[in-house]
Amino acid sequence: MKAATLVIVLLTFILPVKAQDTLWFSRTGHVYFISHTDIIDIDAHNYQTGSFLNISSGEIAFTLLMKSFKFTLPLAEEHFNENYVEAEKFPKATFKGKILNFDPLKLTPETEYKVIVEGDLTIHGITSRIREEGVLRKSGNEIKAVSKFIIKLDTYKIEVPNIVADRVAAEIPIDINITYEPYKKSSVK
Repeated sequence: MKAATLVIVLLTFILPVKAQDTLWFSRTGHVYFISHTDIIDIDAHNYQTGSFLNISSGEIAFTLLMKSFKFTLPLAEEHFNENYVEAEKFPKATFKGKILNFDPLKLTPETEYKVIVEGDLTIHGITSRIREEGVLRKSGNEIKAVSKFIIKLDTYKIEVPNIVADRVAAEIPIDINITYEPYKKSSVK
């Protein structure tokens, strides 16, 4: 059910696809973050990130459910969902953008293709324009996408109570690792 919801949400973010466009997708992308402070490290993984990549236009979109993050510390997961990202009120994070320097001819087997992605990232109901670097690599019938960047909690109005401010970093490094495969309507359930 979660995978179907992710795909439906993703499709609403993709511009209409022309017949000559080539669409790739993933519903098991991986997003990892860590809040590192001198007192404690709080980290979480999400393996239910859905994403589409149009290799004709360079358009890219992804969505993930905030409650799909699994934390090393169970209590941190509860605080994350209830107090920080308010997952009931803002259940997902989304990104819709474009690879600015996209050239499909550079997407060749076993070659790292450095890209710049720009678009709108929405977290906690707040949308911010971002521009980040990433790497694409085609291998067999897959395209792997990797990116590392930092988000600032105050950009997305994520408030940390003063009592735990020394335990939650104000800037959070994000690692994204997505493996795309060619999109076929029958392969998305």
